[in-house]
Parts: sequence; structure tokens; C-alpha cells
Amino acid sequence: MAITLMKEDRIKKVVGSIMNDYTNATGIACIYVDIKGKERSQKYNFTKFCQVMRSIPAFRSKCSQCDLVGGLETIKKQGCCPYRCHAGLVDFAVPIVHENQLHGFIVSGQMSSSDMRFLYIQDPTPWEEDSYALQYFKGVPQYRYEEIMSASRVLNTLTTCYFPFSDRMLNMAHEAAPIGEDKHPELARIRRPEIRKTVEYIKGHLNCNLSLRIIAEEVFLSESYLSKLFKQEMNMNLMQYINQCRVQEAEKVLRSSKSSVDAIGRQFGYHRTSYFCKIFKQFTGETPHAYRKKFDIR
Repeated sequence: MAITLMKEDRIKKVVGSIMNDYTNATGIACIYVDIKGKERSQKYNFTKFCQVMRSIPAFRSKCSQCDLVGGLETIKKQGCCPYRCHAGLVDFAVPIVHENQLHGFIVSGQMSSSDMRFLYIQDPTPWEEDSYALQYFKGVPQYRYEEIMSASRVLNTLTTCYFPFSDRMLNMAHEAAPIGEDKHPELARIRRPEIRKTVEYIKGHLNCNLSLRIIAEEVFLSESYLSKLFKQEMNMNLMQYINQCRVQEAEKVLRSSKSSVDAIGRQFGYHRTSYFCKIFKQFTGETPHAYRKKFDIR
């Protein structure tokens, strides 16, 4: 037991040093929490708003939940992924892994951002009804999307210098996901975590504008490096894969819906029906109309 406590103390000391350097360099708030979301360190550069929120019991429990869920989401997605907490501020978490054991997470952020790409990780709480909390919200610092993503990369790079996130830990995290939670079984067959994250992002955004630049930003890789890795792993280029996924989903809609071919094409990002039909035929050998006719849906 004494040995375990000594190891935990050493880990906390290193984590404290990381957070101190990170906060001094960036001015961004952070804290260390354990695998249950419980605070294990002092509050580094916390905003007045977040200090108040964590002093109110009803909100403090939600803060802990967001810290925990945000950390687990980082492990599941195998990369730092900023999110909105229950109060609407943007945070991100980096796992602390030592000797293939997860000890907790460094959670950073407390940033205000109007960018809609940051999604809520928990249901929003009505904190605006608390006048004490509301008066401090205006002092929360505003950040742009690019600044937040850069900050997350800095903390991730600094932390992994001391606590490498091992392949075994990645596999354990993937295997630990509840049965039925993984909507894309093919992810288990992809070796590189960067490409797993790329595929997961593509699958979840088939109706959005997808480009090499946008996806590279999401997975923290250069466009040329992502393109090279993707081709090596998937044996096709990125746009071919995106079209393949879109056609597969379009097939499902054509089999079960009476929506027009034009509407279905637009649903999956094709703004010209002729181009949608061309891509669909490349992958299936027939037009959407011919495909639908086999299922008697007109």
C-alpha cells in the first residue's frame, strides 16, 4: 500500500509540474481529476465563474461529470477532442497513463466560444438562473476555434512526453466500450489510431461539407500526411472512401424511403443530382432510380 501511495504521489508531482508549465505559458485554466472525476490537485488559473460554479453543490457534481465524461471521450476517440461542458464553456481532457494504468485526466479550458463545432458533452444546466454565477460569466475569456485546438495540442504534446498513451491502453479503452456502443465495427480492424479517428469523423459527418483540409484539422495532422496514411491504411484515397460511405448510406435510404433521388443526394452532400447519380453508379453499377426500382419504391 505504501508503495502504491508513493507512486501516486510521484505521478501527482509530475502532473502538477506539467500543469504549472502549461498554465504559465498559456494562461489557460486546468485541473487534475481521478478516474471518477474527483479533483486531485489545486485549481490552476481557474476563472471566477468556474470557481463559483464548483462552489454550488448542484453544479459541482455536473462539473465532475463533465470532467470524467470528457476524459473518457478522449480515450474512446483516441485523441484530444474539445467539448462544451454543462455550462456551455469549452474544455478538453488529456489522460494520465502510467505503466498501462489510467490514473486520471488533466482537464483544461474554461473558454467561451461561439463556434458551433464544439458540442455539449452533458445536458446544459440552468446556471443563468443563479445571479451569483451570472455576474461572473462576462469575465470568462473568449477564444477562437483555432486557438482552442492549438491549446489542446500543446497540452496533449506536453503530457505525452511524460505519460505516453500506450497501444495496449488504447486497445483496452476500445475493448472497454459497452457492447452496441460502437456503431462502426470496421474501426476495430484499423491499426492506426489517427485513421480510426478519421473514419469515425467521416461516418458521423456524411451530410456535411467534407474535405481533406477540414478532416486534417479535426485529427491534428497535416493534409499531406493524412492523405498518405489514409491511402496506406485503407487502400483508397480519402475522397473515394467518403463517396463509398455516402453511397452505402444512400442505398439504405433508397430501400426504405420515398424521398426523391434529388433530396437523398442533397442529404449526403451532393448538390447536383447528376453528380450523385454518377458517383452512385460508380460504386453500385446502376443508377439510384434503377436501384430503387428493385425494391418497388417509387
